[in-house]
Amino acid sequence: MVLYSKKLYLLFILLMIICQYDLLAQASFTAKISPGSIGKNETAELRLMIDNARKVDEIIPPSLKDFIVISGPNQESGMESNNGVTRQYIGITYLLKPRSTGKFMIAGAMAKADGKVLKGNAVTLEVTKNSTGAQNSPATGFGRLPPFAEPAIQSSFNDFIIKKGEKVAEKINKNIFIKVDVSKVSCYVGEPVIVTYKLYTRLKSESGITKNPSFNGFSVIDLLPPGNTYYSIEKLNGREYNVYTLRKSQLYPLQPGPVELESAEVENNIHFIKEEYINRQRNGIDDMFRDFMQTAIPPDGIQDEKVTLQSKPALITVKALPEKDKLPLFKGAVGNFTIEDALEKNTFTTDDAGKLRIAVSGAGNMSMVISPDISWPAGIEAYEPRAKEQLDKLAVPVSGTKVFEYPFTVAKPGNYNIPAVAFNFFDVKEGIYKTVSTKPLLLVVTKGTGKTPPVITGSVVKSGKEEFFETLFTNRWLIVVPIAILMLTGLFVWIQNENKKQSRVEARKKKEEEIAVEASDNIAGLIRVNPLLLTEEKLAHQDTRGFYETLNHELRKFLADKFQISLATINKKKIAEEADKKGIAVHTTLQIQQLLDDIEWELYTPFAAGDRMQEIYDSADSVVHVLNANA
Repeated sequence: MVLYSKKLYLLFILLMIICQYDLLAQASFTAKISPGSIGKNETAELRLMIDNARKVDEIIPPSLKDFIVISGPNQESGMESNNGVTRQYIGITYLLKPRSTGKFMIAGAMAKADGKVLKGNAVTLEVTKNSTGAQNSPATGFGRLPPFAEPAIQSSFNDFIIKKGEKVAEKINKNIFIKVDVSKVSCYVGEPVIVTYKLYTRLKSESGITKNPSFNGFSVIDLLPPGNTYYSIEKLNGREYNVYTLRKSQLYPLQPGPVELESAEVENNIHFIKEEYINRQRNGIDDMFRDFMQTAIPPDGIQDEKVTLQSKPALITVKALPEKDKLPLFKGAVGNFTIEDALEKNTFTTDDAGKLRIAVSGAGNMSMVISPDISWPAGIEAYEPRAKEQLDKLAVPVSGTKVFEYPFTVAKPGNYNIPAVAFNFFDVKEGIYKTVSTKPLLLVVTKGTGKTPPVITGSVVKSGKEEFFETLFTNRWLIVVPIAILMLTGLFVWIQNENKKQSRVEARKKKEEEIAVEASDNIAGLIRVNPLLLTEEKLAHQDTRGFYETLNHELRKFLADKFQISLATINKKKIAEEADKKGIAVHTTLQIQQLLDDIEWELYTPFAAGDRMQEIYDSADSVVHVLNANA
């Protein structure tokens, strides 16, 4: 019965997917880097994305030897549906900082999806000596900011060190804070203002946004992608900081008066190194700092401080649009615009429906660009217009085109003149109201057969064919339900056959378990001879994730036994010390350390590299043989 219920549940899930989503297109694999040109101290985001794959086995990233990986690989996935077209995507992103200037080509990555090997495209990044002037470069984690991997100034170790009796609050206030930048402090209603909230830090910390400002009284367009921050290095008052852009928005004031922008709040867990710990170190400050970045310092050497930062409120004065010379047809559009008109057909019969298109193009508060009024000639019956838009909302101000389609019918034949259509707006740069107009249009209507024009519903003119497909879509359950019943019937028959097969499988499995018990002593003996036996099995079955997890466990257990140290205390430094005591060759010690790094990297990467399993296993097997021979 349990098996029966599970299969029914899976079927219902399948039916829901069939009803809600269209079929996915063929899988594709693309790489993008943004921006394409940066300064030597700036960063860029590399995105490796697979679209429309039903199953992604792994993504093998390209070589990034020319870059410092600030963050990544960070996994990203989701599904979008636009106009009936469904896009499903999954991939990984990296935040990269160049090691030098020049033009770098990042080779195409490889991926395995839907049983196929996909090859991604190569991307090019140009790195200049000077800043490109871009606001910031992309990073990840809008809710959680990544701790920076490399400080702005590595020589400024004093920022990380806390001395006995030193005032912690003063040290924090000097080295980490939130700053708000506004593009202007005075503007008109409808005039865009750019506001940017940035976290400046010279400290090692994990930070999370606990309060985002709400922009009451404004129409808001966020200029950062949802769920992302941007990272850069900036100089402020002669000191360099790591800077994370928490939020960047384009605001359009809706009413006059002084407006105070709310504060942003960020909770920070800051880590300091205790001065007394540094004084006990023999390896010097450089080794200490490197250990700190790798979180290798013991808890008694670190002092954690939890603090919530808050930005200062920003005040914007919003001026009312002038009443003087305000035009009678003005409806709130602010910016600079042009207008055009066109008829879908200049000649048709009384049996047909017509369509007038008015296109308003330009830049400004496009949300306030509404359908212009038209003085229709007598004899034309017009209906409510439908709006379409093509806007670049990341431009400042928003730019693009709004097209208004006015359907209409004409009852009597004749020549009709559609007069010019006027559109009024306020030009902020010149501080005056302006009017733009279309040209008059001539419409010629001839006598038809007397049939009724296509039905006009609401603001959309629909033909008989369109009505048929809309009716079909509205009543789609009349098709889906019979298909579901047919599938359920087939499922019942299939389950009966499966239950019979299951009984036979269970009987065979019981016998195999009895044989396995008898052979367990032999297997245990083999494990003692080959400490990587289970890893070898995972390799044979091409179980990528299981291979690295098992190898990590078996190799560490083997090393702990060989060096007679606790499994919990295994690290590269400890292994080097014990290997030196046992007279192990230096190149073998380095091989062990590199092997542990390789395994840790593959475990950390969301899509482990299947093509390296044999290479890494051979390296581990070589280490085992060398250490056994040295025993």
